[in-house]
Amino acid sequence: MTPSERKALLFLATVGVLGAGARLAVTPGRADTPASRAALERQLGAVDSARAADRASDRSGAGARRRPRRRVGGDGEGTAPAPGRPPLAAVTPPALPVDVDVADVAALEALPGVGPALARRIVEERATGGAFGSVTGLQRVRGVGPKLAARLAPHVTFSGVPRPSSAAVRRPP
Repeated sequence: MTPSERKALLFLATVGVLGAGARLAVTPGRADTPASRAALERQLGAVDSARAADRASDRSGAGARRRPRRRVGGDGEGTAPAPGRPPLAAVTPPALPVDVDVADVAALEALPGVGPALARRIVEERATGGAFGSVTGLQRVRGVGPKLAARLAPHVTFSGVPRPSSAAVRRPP
């Protein structure tokens, strides 16, 4: 090993040790008090009960339509919705973007703002008119306007190539 390689290795080791030391110095001490343990237990209990309720509703066949869930505050206790407002429904958007050009009705229903009827219309339009290709192409479905398309944009993707419209096709004279 050459002297310059030793210096570089020593420099990197020093930076690593200093970085680890700075990280330890900046990290706040862990608050392991009885109050924090109790709060953690309440949160874990709320999560466990929600999971048990989901499993029970899936076994009973009610899993297709989710009931609104009680909101849980920071202390683990349920919080009521603001006066005059309905409770928030637990709508979980799909984890991965849904490919609208190949998705089935069930996958489309999981999208925010898409119900069973609209999901069927999307599939029917795709079968007759071909792939959508973009959020703009999806707007050819009755019931999908600019607002819904903008709401769906972060949750969807398109693998197909849209069929050119008759207005875009130029025919020789």
